[in-house]
Formats: sequence, C-alpha cells, structure tokens
Amino acid sequence: MLANLKIYEKRPEHFPEIGDIEYRESGTAFYDSIYFSVQERMANENGRRALLVFSDGEDNSSSHDEMTAIEAAQAANVLVYTIRYTQRMKHGELSARNKYGIRVMDRIAKETGGSSFDATEMKPKEYFARIAEELRTSYYIGYYPADAMKDESFRKIVIRPLVDGMKLRAKTGYFAR
Repeated sequence: MLANLKIYEKRPEHFPEIGDIEYRESGTAFYDSIYFSVQERMANENGRRALLVFSDGEDNSSSHDEMTAIEAAQAANVLVYTIRYTQRMKHGELSARNKYGIRVMDRIAKETGGSSFDATEMKPKEYFARIAEELRTSYYIGYYPADAMKDESFRKIVIRPLVDGMKLRAKTGYFAR
C-alpha cells in the first residue's frame, strides 16, 4: 500500500505549494486545504484516493467555503478522513467554536464517504489501522439512474442494507457526469 503513496521529505523547501500563493496574516485555511489538495494534487490521479486531514476543523482564512470543499472532494471521488485535534478549555469543556469545528469535520467526512476520528481518544496507530482497514475492505457498487441526463447536477442517493445490524457507510450522492 505504501508504494502508491507520494512521500515528501520533511524539509520545508521540498513541500509543494498548493492553492493561491498569497500572504495570510494568520489563521487556518481549513477549507482551502481540502479544496486545493483535491483540485491540484488528487483530481487527475487514477485509482482509489483518500485525503487525511489533521485539524481542529476551525477555519478563519479560506477563500473557499465548506460546501465548495465538500463538492470538490465528491466530484473527484476523494474520500476525506478527518483526524481532530480539538483543544479543550480549562475544565475540559469545549467552546462553541470547538463544537462547530467538530461538526464541520464530521460532516466533511460523512459527505465524502470517509470517517472522522478524535485524536484525543485513540493513538495514531489505531486510527491509521482503521483507515487502512476501511480502504482495504470497501466496495464500490453501481447502478443505472432512472434519469440518464448528464446535467452536472448533484443527485442524492440513499442505500439501505437488507440485513439488520449491517454497518453501511456511503457518500450522500454523486454528480451526474
């Protein structure tokens, strides 16, 4: 599996630039990190693609919004796995901003067919193993839609298992292309 990964050296001068090259005062461009990773690095790659995002889910400097990031991943058929590092307040409570970041990361993972993990509840070895297992054991299914029009619209789908207790996770839809 590692043979298919692109590995970059840890020296900053070897990391590729993605997205708009502009000066940012400060902050996190969370949505841009997903959008530009998908658009510039993954959209034209062949085979199964997954993006792992390590963050608290808070964004305060992106030029793209949450839906644009989700749509880019869905259109390119990229699964987004989110690994949350949410800092708690003094008494272990979450701020409203923290809660919003958690909901954002959960939604992005769900809408793209990935999973969301809380890094404070498990070790990296555990969530990497779960992601690898999910990628190894996932299946693609296909069907022919009643409306064969390729109008670039997003079409919602619902998949229900016939067997009770079966765990099923799927993207929320697809683009008619």
